[in-house]
Amino acid sequence: MTNRVKCYLRVYLFLMVTLSLILSFPIVSYAKDVIKFGCAIAFTGKYSREGKLYVDSYKLAMEQINKMGGIKVGGKSYPIEIKFYDDKSSDSESAKLVEKLITQDKVDLLLGPYTSWITIANSLVAQRYKIPMIEGGGASSKIFSRGNKYIFGTLPAAGQYFKSTIEMLTTFKPKPKTIAILYADDKFNIMVGKGAKKTAEKLGFKVVYFEKYSSENTDFTTMLTKLKSIKPDAVLVGSHLGTGINLLHQAKELDVNFPFISLTVGPSEANFRKSLGKDAEYVFGVASWSLQMNFKGYLFKDTKEFIKMFKEKYGYDPDYHNASGIAVLAVFKDAIQRANTLNPEKVRDAIAKTSLDTIYGHVEFNPNGQIKGTSVALQIQGGEIYQVYPKGSRKPIYPAPPWKKRK
Repeated sequence: MTNRVKCYLRVYLFLMVTLSLILSFPIVSYAKDVIKFGCAIAFTGKYSREGKLYVDSYKLAMEQINKMGGIKVGGKSYPIEIKFYDDKSSDSESAKLVEKLITQDKVDLLLGPYTSWITIANSLVAQRYKIPMIEGGGASSKIFSRGNKYIFGTLPAAGQYFKSTIEMLTTFKPKPKTIAILYADDKFNIMVGKGAKKTAEKLGFKVVYFEKYSSENTDFTTMLTKLKSIKPDAVLVGSHLGTGINLLHQAKELDVNFPFISLTVGPSEANFRKSLGKDAEYVFGVASWSLQMNFKGYLFKDTKEFIKMFKEKYGYDPDYHNASGIAVLAVFKDAIQRANTLNPEKVRDAIAKTSLDTIYGHVEFNPNGQIKGTSVALQIQGGEIYQVYPKGSRKPIYPAPPWKKRK
């Protein structure tokens, strides 16, 4: 064998080995059949009702994305799937499941849970593995005050939840003078309560009652008896769905009348109005979105199309939790396509630069990862929920008649 032939053979073998290495090298962004999202969220436990709102929305958004051809990466479109686990309304269980989603299920990206304290636990896992998470169910500023660049949220800051409501109170005639503030002891509602007190005092109201209660509490007799003696002009309650229902049931039983009462979570949800029936009338709520809004969409043509499709599929009117959940996956789709890769760092950077019109409204994030924006005021009138401030489709009714004078 001549030296020239030996040289050709060595070159040939080198090229073959090199080619085999190239072909076997895993290209993460493109050697996939599907883009996998992971979500640990409450299917059972005390937050199961709220958890369902997000699960329904995530599933509808997934169906819509896949119907549109999936998410385009590197010139090819990929369908998406979501791996769900039940976190049983537990922060420690949720964190373990998020780790399982990353290490065992090998998900690409993370969807958030419900409620702020569980979101904090999840976000720490996302940070440790450097996988971006977008969540639509936690609003406490404590989620976003830790320098964690892998967490993004589509709910406005908890401390600002009652801002529009208190501003609305200044327009009432006669103007309320005294405010009572009750708030649950979870991270979200603590921020709600403190923010409401600060805003109320700034706008000239006297806060005559400021009390924290256990989120496990089901008996509000002591608080209601106190409110009955104080007789505040307005009551603001930082609550979750079940506690708000219990509070109003007991208020009627004890004949504690509220000329004005507003709750953070409950009034916008169909289950709240169904559970209370006519006793939900005149109750105010807050939300980052309402049925009366109509924005151009991204996964849907506009808000009206989303509402129609959602109600046809699930049989109930969506509220701001549902719209927030839709926004989560809309932002992910947009960010992945702009990044043109599934590299988590590049997707994270694209999320941070989001400027997107969705059925939830325009989405941009503050440097800390929380959405820019605030909440609107809603009121239940005739069994339906309406935006009443600002630029409401109905005028707010105030004061509410006493229980015994209602039809």
